[in-house]
Amino acid sequence: MADHSEKKIKAVVKEGGKKGQDLTGMAEMGSLFQQANLTEPEGKMDLLEMALEAMNKEVDPEGEERKGGAAGVAKILLSGNDDMFCAIVHVPEQFTVAEKNERQYAVSAEEWAKAAFTTLPGDGQGAEYLTSSPTLVKIVYKKDAEKGRYPGKAKDNVSGASFAFLRSKSLVLDDDSDDEMIFGDDDMPGM
Repeated sequence: MADHSEKKIKAVVKEGGKKGQDLTGMAEMGSLFQQANLTEPEGKMDLLEMALEAMNKEVDPEGEERKGGAAGVAKILLSGNDDMFCAIVHVPEQFTVAEKNERQYAVSAEEWAKAAFTTLPGDGQGAEYLTSSPTLVKIVYKKDAEKGRYPGKAKDNVSGASFAFLRSKSLVLDDDSDDEMIFGDDDMPGM
């Protein structure tokens, strides 16, 4: 692990913990598969791992502010800089086998990562898999201008492909849902 300042580590853990609460809140509203862009890890895998750990940490009921709590949420975390982009896909075991969850989800981290990394820029290559299992995938993508590999573009492509994958599996809510329709007085009988 590279040396990082105490200030940097604190910022990464804080961002991870707060993002964990955001993901938990969305999960409570029914969105159990999510993606998050993190700025503090700045494309460094060891820092993104720290952020994931902070996200998944059990919430301290005595704590000053709520942090973490997202261990039960399936997620893809993205972070990048000009030279490198990294991603972690974490899918809790209960979502990898339909019989283990009430919604009958059966999605592996490997399947999600493969779908997310299908539209890489340039030569379409360059994703280095550091870890790959049904519940956890870690990927690094490095800049190579000669081959058209640019981390910023790759991050955008992965984010879009990830969302498209989740949508194809009906794992995210459609924006065009009728649930959010707003009616005026003319639309309500008796008003």
